[in-house]
Amino acid sequence: MRSNTLLTKFIKQQKELTMKTTLQICATTFAACVVTGNAVASDAIGPGDREARWVVGGGAGVLTSVYRGENKTAAAIPNIRYNGSRFLIRNATLNVSLLQMGPFSGGLIITPDSGLLSDKDEYRDNAQLAGLNERDATVEGGFYINHSSDLGRATLTVLSDLAHEHDGQSATLSYTFDLKLGNWFINPEFGVQWLSAQKTNHYYGVSANEATVDRLAYNAGSALNAFAALRARYEFTQRWDMELHAGAKRLNSSISDSTIVDEDYCAYGGLSINYSF
Repeated sequence: MRSNTLLTKFIKQQKELTMKTTLQICATTFAACVVTGNAVASDAIGPGDREARWVVGGGAGVLTSVYRGENKTAAAIPNIRYNGSRFLIRNATLNVSLLQMGPFSGGLIITPDSGLLSDKDEYRDNAQLAGLNERDATVEGGFYINHSSDLGRATLTVLSDLAHEHDGQSATLSYTFDLKLGNWFINPEFGVQWLSAQKTNHYYGVSANEATVDRLAYNAGSALNAFAALRARYEFTQRWDMELHAGAKRLNSSISDSTIVDEDYCAYGGLSINYSF
């Protein structure tokens, strides 16, 4: 019994150490790149983006949930972006641009990873999810590769769990078109996302301890999801603009067959007003 207690304590200490190290790396990278960045990098300015150092704004959005007993969720959406020459911030994701070679570019990514089950307060009133353990949020890191042209941008992103909460990986391949109509910048996006079994099972699996009469144990395998999205940005002035977002993702059967999931897809929509400088 004592050896089990010591092992549990050791594992916890290692997770805390890994998370602390990750945060230190993020802070150090941020400080170094903000100090040295002078010009806006091509990686920072994607299809339809305004060429500005900072973008600050906010709005509201609606997201459908795939979990049983959950309905649409409406929330305020902050929008803070920093477009540095090497260091980029977008949607709480930290990016470091390392390579520019003709139409190709690439770099490193650090991003938070969480879901509805990461906080019991989010589903404590849902009887269909009662008894599920929290799936702790984590931090993922990896790399991205872009190929840019007048038509748009292809992006490959590969991520892995840095804090060892699920030790899973993901890979996303997408293409974003670069279209313009008057003051509107229109960007359709299509892609596929692969999730390893470890990551899928972390968020959609059901352990034997969580199983009930109405909720069978379920071990989720790897998944390949397809998605489509559309962003339309309208420029009012040189500083102010409006963005409309909408998208949907088709879920692989490894996710939709879970006994805590009752949807084959998820969708979202949103509107934001932004100021650039």
